Amino acid sequence: MELQRILASDSRSATDKATTLFGQNVLVISNHKVNGQTELVIAVDLEDQLSLVRKDLAVHGQTDFGSQLARSKQPASAGKAQRTQEPVWHSSDDEREYLRSREIVDLVRDEFAAMRREFNLAQQTTAWQASLTPAAELVPLFTALSEAGMPTGLRTLLLDTIKNMPNEQDALLAIQDQLNHCLARPSAPMPQKGVHLIAGPTGSGKTVMAARIANDAASKMCPKNVAIISYQDLRYGAWSQTQMLSAQIGLDCFRADDPATLRLLLNELSQRSLILVDTPGVQMGTRISEVLSICPNCICHAVMPADSSSAALRRVLQTSSVEWHSLMVSKLDESLQPWPLLEFMCHNSVRISAGSDGDHITNLKHDLTTNSLLCKAIANISHVAPQPMPVNVDLPVEVAPSKRVFKSSNPRGIRGPFN
Repeated sequence: MELQRILASDSRSATDKATTLFGQNVLVISNHKVNGQTELVIAVDLEDQLSLVRKDLAVHGQTDFGSQLARSKQPASAGKAQRTQEPVWHSSDDEREYLRSREIVDLVRDEFAAMRREFNLAQQTTAWQASLTPAAELVPLFTALSEAGMPTGLRTLLLDTIKNMPNEQDALLAIQDQLNHCLARPSAPMPQKGVHLIAGPTGSGKTVMAARIANDAASKMCPKNVAIISYQDLRYGAWSQTQMLSAQIGLDCFRADDPATLRLLLNELSQRSLILVDTPGVQMGTRISEVLSICPNCICHAVMPADSSSAALRRVLQTSSVEWHSLMVSKLDESLQPWPLLEFMCHNSVRISAGSDGDHITNLKHDLTTNSLLCKAIANISHVAPQPMPVNVDLPVEVAPSKRVFKSSNPRGIRGPFN
């Protein structure tokens, strides 16, 4: 997939040109004015465009002079398209950056699709929400729910639940009771024995979470029985980070850049009680499949930030064919409104095993549950409106009698008992 630029006199002409060239499902990244013209930046799937070109040549191919002239020019253009479809890698870094850029574009497309669904649902519920007439005490809570970054479907459900409540306290209790009913589930156990795989998107805190779990296990058993394996994480500084965290804990860490090395390490470390395999965010599904093919008994855990969007949660936890044992929630201290995560958990049975709320290696939350996550979210939206101060009202002033009373026998005046 690559980004292309289209110029036209206005937005409509540019959109028509984009749909004519690349179809109705073209993804528009940006729309700007450049030197009096409209510039569209669109994302194009190279494989789809190449198949369309080949199909068009097959349908319109003729034997007249014009078609023969076009065929004489076809090898150069076909070779160029083939080179575009299959780029020549000068190094593994170029290939990794290309795969990373493709995943970023796919993630952006998923986010835009989720935003379109949210906009459509918000338009459908705007009239219904405007017709609500809550009590005066609930107006601040209605406003807080609308500004909390809550998914439209969940917000509509909660507003319908509390629309007839007399006060804010009863409304918050009703919200908590309803969501607790949907989120009720036991917590998943922490990794203690066996081979456990830690996976998640780039930047979710997988490496730090693996180090925290290893530190917790090392405090309960001999550190020599715990090991960390970094599997094909080729990001700059990733292996150095793993080495530094392992040195702080006093554990052994290993690096495997291919499946054969991983198989060899798992065989050599088979006597260890706990082995944690840290995987990269790029090509996550492929890496998990490789680990499971080598170690079918490996237990998979997903690491997601508390402020993850609905599209990111669905992309990692639903679209993949991985059977997740538990969800580990990271960056609790950076998230104020984890409502997309709570809504996602209402529609599935994924369990939480651990959480992290700081940057220190010991900041691992063993007691993180769906109930505590919900209580934190509700605490961030609940508030008590301050009582307004009276304006232009004379407040009564009480004068207390003083012991320093003027006496005629006192020549210095009202100094009283200090004479």
